[in-house]
Amino acid sequence: MKAVYLFLIIALFNACASKEAEFEKSSGKTNKFKVGERFKINLAEDHTKDGLWSIGNTHDKNVIEYVNSIFHSNEGGSVDFNFEAKAKGKTEIQLNKSMALDTMQKVNFVIEIE
Repeated sequence: MKAVYLFLIIALFNACASKEAEFEKSSGKTNKFKVGERFKINLAEDHTKDGLWSIGNTHDKNVIEYVNSIFHSNEGGSVDFNFEAKAKGKTEIQLNKSMALDTMQKVNFVIEIE
């Protein structure tokens, strides 16, 4: 049981240590990172009014790795999607906002790993 708590603390620390990029939703702006760098995308997510964000299966898993998601319930709420740059290349991350089974919104983020 102690190992589980230790793992959760390390995972939370690593997520908090991620570089937050200044992402521009669906603008086509390329967000650049270096191999080995961790980064996150933060989106507003209010569980009382809106749907939930989820990650699409469109990004190149050889270039970036999805690490985890962390929900923050302060002032309406937000969610961090945490990633790690694995190899040089360019890919696009798609995040989908859905309520029940209906997709309400899609946003895309262009990522280039140098």
